[in-house]
Amino acid sequence: MASRKMDQKKHTNKRKIRSAVISIVIGVIIVWFLLSKIDPRDIPRAIGNIPLQNLVVAFLLYTTSVFLKAVRFRIILRTGISLRQIFPIVSLYMFLADILPLRTGELSYMYLLKKEANTPGTKSLASLIIGGVSDAIVFMIATFIVVWHFRDRLIGLWAHRLIGSWTYKSIYLLAYMPIALLAVGLFILIKRKWISTQFRTRRYLSFIKMKLLEVVREVTNVTPDIRLLGIFVSSVLIMLFRFGTQWYLVRFMEIAIGIWEFFLALLFGLLFSLVPIHGPAGFGTVEAPWVLALVYLNIPKEDAITSGFSLHIIILLFCIILGLYGIVALRKSGRLKE
Repeated sequence: MASRKMDQKKHTNKRKIRSAVISIVIGVIIVWFLLSKIDPRDIPRAIGNIPLQNLVVAFLLYTTSVFLKAVRFRIILRTGISLRQIFPIVSLYMFLADILPLRTGELSYMYLLKKEANTPGTKSLASLIIGGVSDAIVFMIATFIVVWHFRDRLIGLWAHRLIGSWTYKSIYLLAYMPIALLAVGLFILIKRKWISTQFRTRRYLSFIKMKLLEVVREVTNVTPDIRLLGIFVSSVLIMLFRFGTQWYLVRFMEIAIGIWEFFLALLFGLLFSLVPIHGPAGFGTVEAPWVLALVYLNIPKEDAITSGFSLHIIILLFCIILGLYGIVALRKSGRLKE
C-alpha cells in the first residue's frame, strides 16, 4: 500500500512537471513569435510615454480592485476575519496567481487563510468557487454588451470571410483555434485520468466524497439576500476597476486602440485564460488572445503587440509591489514565519 501511494505521488509530480514544462515552452514560443513582428524597443518606449503620476494613479486603481476582491472574500467567508487581515493575504495571493503556472497560486490563498484564521480548506475553496461563479456572471453580461455593440461589424467580418477570400487575419484567427481545442482536449484527458486514479480505492473515494460535500454545502449556503447582492456588486466593481486600470494606461501609450476594441480584447483574454496553458509569469499566453482579438478588429498588429506586452509588464509590476506588501504585512504581524 505504501509503495503504491509513493508511485502515485511520483506519477502525479511527474505529470505536474510535464504540464508546467509544456506551458513554459508554449509561452516562450509565443513570446518569440510576437516580438519578432515588432521592434522590441517599442515596448519600453510605450511604457516611458506614461507620466509617473499617471502610473501612480493606475496603481491606486489596481490596488482598489484588489481591495474590493478582499472585501468580496470577507463577505463570502463570514468567519469574522477583518479587512486588515485578509487584504495582505489577497495581495500575496494575486501576485502568486499571476506568477505560478497552472493556477497553483490558488493554493497560497487556501494555505494563508488556514494559517491566518484557521479557515478550513473546504471553506476557502468554496469561497474561490463562489467568487469565480460571480466573476463568470459579470463576464457574461459584459461580453453580451460588448458583442452586441460589435454585432454589425462582427457579422460583416464573418460574411466577408465566408463569401470572399480568406485574409491573413482570418488565417491568424484559425491558427489559434486548433491549439485551443487541443489544449482543452489534453486538459480533459489529464483530468479524467487523474480522477480515475484518485477514485481507484474506496478509501480515497469516501474521503473525497466527504470533502466535496463540505464544499458543496459551503457553495450552496449563499442565499438570495443582501450578502448575495454584496458579492455581485463587488464583482462588478472589481471588473470595472481592473479594466479601468488598463484602459487608463492605454490612453497614455499613444496607441490607436478604441475603448470598445480594448474591452473586447480583454474579455477574449479572460475567456482564453480558461485554457490550461500558462507561460512564465503568463508572458505569451496573456498577449496571444489580446493580439488576436485586436488584429481581427483591424488594429495594427504592432500596436496590438506593443500594448499587450506593455500592459502586462506594468500590471505585473503592480502585482509584485502588492505581493511584497503582503509578505511584509504578514511577517510583521507574525503570521508568516521566516
